[in-house]
Amino acid sequence: MKTRYLVLAAAFALSLLVGRAPAAETKPASRVLAILEVETDDPVAYAGALKEYNAIAKAKLGIENYLRVYQTYFDGERTGRIRVAVTNTSMAELNKNSAAIEADPKIVELTQKMRALRKLGSRVLYQGVYFEAPMPVGVRNYTTLINVVDEDAYVKSIGELRALLDQNGFKDCRIGVYRVTMGRKDHTHRVVINTPSDERLAAFLDFVGSHPQSRIWSQSVAKNRTIVASNTSREITK
Repeated sequence: MKTRYLVLAAAFALSLLVGRAPAAETKPASRVLAILEVETDDPVAYAGALKEYNAIAKAKLGIENYLRVYQTYFDGERTGRIRVAVTNTSMAELNKNSAAIEADPKIVELTQKMRALRKLGSRVLYQGVYFEAPMPVGVRNYTTLINVVDEDAYVKSIGELRALLDQNGFKDCRIGVYRVTMGRKDHTHRVVINTPSDERLAAFLDFVGSHPQSRIWSQSVAKNRTIVASNTSREITK
C-alpha cells in the first residue's frame, strides 16, 4: 500500500487550539506555505532523495533544510502520510527560489530519479496570517484544517489561547495559522502547533482533551470555525 506524502512549500499548520506569543506576527504574517501531496512505495528512499535535494538547495540558496518532512501518526485519513515543508517570506521569493533551484542541473537529474519513487498529487498554497517562530528540526506537531467565518476574530482568539497556553506551561509550543490562497478544496485555514518532542505533544493533547480552560476556549470559537480534519505528525527530515 502506498504511503502518502504532503510536500509543504512554506511551513506547517494546525487549529483546534492556537495562541499568540508577544513576538508573533499578526495578519498578514510574512510567511507563505505550499503543500504538495505525493504517493510513494518507498518513504525512506524518498526522504533520502529530499536530503540530497536540501544539500543542493543549501549550496545554491544558503537555506538550511529547504524542505522539511513530516509523517502523520494519528490521522483520520491514513496513518503514515508525510508532509514536506518549505517556507518563504512571500510568493515572489518562493517563486524566485524555486526557479533558481529547478534550473540547477543537479536538481534536474535528481528530479528525474525521483519520478520513479513518487507520484505527484494536489498542491495547495497558503498565506500566513499568524506566525510565532520557527522550530528546530525534529518537531512534533498537531495540525487542524478548519473553515473560518471571521478571520480577524479568529486571529484575536488565537492570542487568547496563546496566553492560556503560556499560563499552563506550554511556552515551548509554537503556533502558525495559514489561509488557503490557491488550491482550496475543503478548508479555508490550516493551523499548526509545533512542540519539541513526543512527550510535549502528548502533554499538549492531554491539555486539549481534558483541561477545563481548553474546553472553554474551544466553545468560545465554535461559532467562528468548523473543524474539517486534524492529525499529529513527527518530523523525519534527514
